[in-house]
Amino acid sequence: MRKSEKHYVCSNCGYESDKWFAKCPICNELESAVEYNTADVTINTGNLKVPDIVFLDQELPPAKKIPTNFQEIDNVLNGGLVEGAVYLLSGDPGIGKSTLLAQIAKSIQIPQGFIFYVSGEESTEQVVQRFKRLEIRNKNIGLIFENNVDVILNAIEKSNITPSVIFIDSVQTLKIDSIDSSPGSILQVRESTRKMVEYAKKKNIPIVLVGHVNKEGAIAGPKVLEHMVDCVLQMELEGGSGLRLLKVAKNRYGPTDEVVLFEITQKGLKPIDNINSFFLSDYSNESGNTLTIVKVGQKLLPIEIQALVSNPVYGSPRRVTSGIPLDRLLMIIAVLSKKLKLPLESKDIFVSSAGGLRISDSSMDVAIALSLISSTFDTPLSFSTIAFGEIGLDGRIRGIPLLEKRLELSQKIGFNNIVIPKNLSPKKNSIVVAESVKDLIKLFKKGG
Repeated sequence: MRKSEKHYVCSNCGYESDKWFAKCPICNELESAVEYNTADVTINTGNLKVPDIVFLDQELPPAKKIPTNFQEIDNVLNGGLVEGAVYLLSGDPGIGKSTLLAQIAKSIQIPQGFIFYVSGEESTEQVVQRFKRLEIRNKNIGLIFENNVDVILNAIEKSNITPSVIFIDSVQTLKIDSIDSSPGSILQVRESTRKMVEYAKKKNIPIVLVGHVNKEGAIAGPKVLEHMVDCVLQMELEGGSGLRLLKVAKNRYGPTDEVVLFEITQKGLKPIDNINSFFLSDYSNESGNTLTIVKVGQKLLPIEIQALVSNPVYGSPRRVTSGIPLDRLLMIIAVLSKKLKLPLESKDIFVSSAGGLRISDSSMDVAIALSLISSTFDTPLSFSTIAFGEIGLDGRIRGIPLLEKRLELSQKIGFNNIVIPKNLSPKKNSIVVAESVKDLIKLFKKGG
């Protein structure tokens, strides 16, 4: 029996229907329906392939990995690129995705293999100039300048060279001629990715796709794109510091909470070596400044929290944050105003993390509170004071995970006066236990 179906897909949001529509019922986009004919399918149960059944007690070989020899990338990917896996590297325009891809291609050592670098959005001169700037002279890298998926795969097959890795920059430029929509549309991105995933699994070749993000910061294209690939890497620009944060949002072959910080140089992206002192290099003992240790991915990072409390310039008080979640700040302001009777509700308040590093760890609550109190009184804390703990709505300071490791790191980088929550008994007199926000105000009454 042969079955043929006709679908209509919204080129804006990916909504599918078996009937034509003038206006998408999901995103309300007009004239966005694109006709999509599915291939004829022959249903014949007599000729169906019987798949192998795998039992849990069988000994299966571990997934083979190709080390990139880029230490930080190998750490993030838990050892390297898995053969047959598909990776998606996403980020804002100009953040360094293509540069990172070129550096990975440079560092991979494949004596008897080849790397194919496919560029669908840049000219030959642009790609070659980047490779020269990064001093890449690897003879095992082959460049393909094409955006048609069928032409790309045909060129690879007819080259008589089995690639070890394929890089594609970018997935939003790929197209399939049989689909009546422009490159970058929902349908083109989805079907182009599907073909690449099928090729990677069939040939057991790792493929790295570069993906753009939209103005909301999400990966451009259908949401199913992230489900189709095996690993999603996201590059983010960290505030005014200019740092690039590479994190793993999804990984079927390893942990998803690894992060790497890069700084951009003329020679490409350079990993930050001494990350413990990087954010503390400009620390000064001024009112409104407090140090803390936060968890970013698997790493514990010492970071400076800065706060400025001032009289409002305009009518309504302002709340401005950089790197700090605004909702978290508003909650801490409400707790301090109610429990300590501080006049914060009528003040302009600006709070920032060093370099604008985006932090979601609630263990920085106490440091934010101390910075607000310090700026309100215009009184600095002791130079070597570092604080961490989560503040509850009742004003009590709650315990946090990895407290002992945070203490060890604090002392390792030279801080002895430490403010901690109640869930650990201090072993040194310089460690202050704070049970509630009322204990924080006592630090200032004693002169820090």
